[in-house]
Amino acid sequence: MQMRRQTMGKAALAAIVAAGLLAGCSSNSNNGNTTNNTKESNTSPSANASEPAATKEATAKPIEITWGIHFQAAGVVENTQVQKWLEQKFNVKIKPVKVTDASIASGDVPDIFMLGDPANVSAYQNQGVLSSIDPAMLKEQMPEYYADIENNSKLFQTVTFNDQLWAIPMYIDSKKPYDLGMLWRKDWLDNVGITKVPETLDEFEKAVYAFAEKDPDKNGKKDTYGLTGTATSTWSSGFYSIFGAFGVEPTMWHEKNGEIVNGSVAPETKEALAKLRQWYADGVIDPEFITDTQDSYRKKLYNNRIGVIEEQIAKGALPEGGTVTEMKSLSPNAELVFSKNPKGPGGEGSWDWGVKSNFVVIGSKVKDQPEKLAKLFEILRAESNDEETINMTTLGVKGTHWDFAESGAASGATKFLPSFEKQEQRDQEGIRLFSLGNITTQAYRQKYSNPKLNEAIKTYSSAPNLTDALLFSVLPSDGKYKADLTSLMQKYFAQIISGEIPLDDFDKFVTEWKARGGDELTKEANELYQAQFKN
Repeated sequence: MQMRRQTMGKAALAAIVAAGLLAGCSSNSNNGNTTNNTKESNTSPSANASEPAATKEATAKPIEITWGIHFQAAGVVENTQVQKWLEQKFNVKIKPVKVTDASIASGDVPDIFMLGDPANVSAYQNQGVLSSIDPAMLKEQMPEYYADIENNSKLFQTVTFNDQLWAIPMYIDSKKPYDLGMLWRKDWLDNVGITKVPETLDEFEKAVYAFAEKDPDKNGKKDTYGLTGTATSTWSSGFYSIFGAFGVEPTMWHEKNGEIVNGSVAPETKEALAKLRQWYADGVIDPEFITDTQDSYRKKLYNNRIGVIEEQIAKGALPEGGTVTEMKSLSPNAELVFSKNPKGPGGEGSWDWGVKSNFVVIGSKVKDQPEKLAKLFEILRAESNDEETINMTTLGVKGTHWDFAESGAASGATKFLPSFEKQEQRDQEGIRLFSLGNITTQAYRQKYSNPKLNEAIKTYSSAPNLTDALLFSVLPSDGKYKADLTSLMQKYFAQIISGEIPLDDFDKFVTEWKARGGDELTKEANELYQAQFKN
């Protein structure tokens, strides 16, 4: 693998905090009915060859591990069934902690935890709170996983600074349940006389106008909109399918004719903004799009305010998907239907993470504790390749918390059983808290793969049309400019869409973006692409 790069300057920390240091794509669920992405292994529980004999001795003193729980978990739950199981299996004593910017700044650095992006890794490495990882040790201690990740070896480059590796990359394979499509209120389409689920941008436009103008919920009130967005988001929600229809994604680095350009300032972005501006002026876009979040826009779908959202395929394309089941629980008579992103003049697609998932990092204090480091790699190997360990941390106990979707099956899709169908219920058992997500081997993923979900991904995914040409790598000057440029983009785009400023002010934005660091970042992006990612 090729190693590289300089560390970001300390100014990076403010940028990362502003963007949300622990942001990243979800990566923990083995449930083929929700976000089935991390599944596989034909390795038996006894096949964990890395487990040293000393840990099997009853008299051996447990190694104490401070474990940063899964970053999407709401908070710590002490002494759960999963924690006790891990402690017994690996002869360790675990202290689970919630990782935040504040906790890290105060010096409470876990021995092992997850981060969402290369920028997160760079920021923490810059603070001196991470241990570097010897690639040779990674290959020796996690041979099965290493063999898989080598197929996506450029991911190592995204978290290599000063010629040292600072994180273990996770990857998303070709069966990507996080890819986005459109989730429609099918009953609303019926109520406004649209019999064909929209496929093109023109058909999409016709439908969202009808939702705003033709009383799709039949309550006799003008209280509905076509769609909403998330103006303060920089990925995967709101209007990204509309930008995708013009062949661009704001904030993302795109390769165009051998050159790297930023989607925020591409000419196609102005075209997309013109379309969104017209929709807003005509009352099609919810005026709260400026403050809406992913959670709030889902609630607006549930509560009869809007008629379509972007959604992950795993959550919206199957009857058992999380958003579909939530809709049914709140509005039993509502009908939903899934479709691809609308096809426009620039093609189709939405924000796509590509092969990038999250990252596992090790705290800086561990480098002086070789026994603890060996123990962490023992656990890491098990979390990647030992079926028993992966299932316990992501699914729980078979027959109690989960089972295979098909009766009597020994592989394939899984389902959570009654009383554990909601994530908060599983968190109370420790399920997810200690999962390391997409660090599972390809063999394990294949065994636990959901054929129906795989087929839905083939049907609805537009990937990899629109992903980052640099795999979301950190540029040397990101810390100086990125947060400011993102805020600048959000301000201009919100004002243009809402009609507060003219559409032609986009050209002013481009000039300002370039002058405030965009030109320097573009130069660095092209240099990095040529050096690391072109081939």
